[in-house]
Amino acid sequence: MDFNEELLTDERFERLNTHRQSELIAEYCSDIEDRIRSASSRLEALRFAESSCTRFEQTCPSALVRKALERHVEKLILQYWK
Repeated sequence: MDFNEELLTDERFERLNTHRQSELIAEYCSDIEDRIRSASSRLEALRFAESSCTRFEQTCPSALVRKALERHVEKLILQYWK
């Protein structure tokens, strides 16, 4: 399913209402910026980011939300580990 299909398919969003979306983000991403910033190396930060995103992807049914997290994490890596 691509992004356009997801936008047109209501059951994808029924399974990921705002409350559930917030729960998933809090569970998997609450400490992501701190962990990336405090990593001892860029490689460690990348490994942590990849691990977090992978766990989130396995739980979150929305490709839009998963992609938003990926982009956010990429920006954090660039911000702290140029």
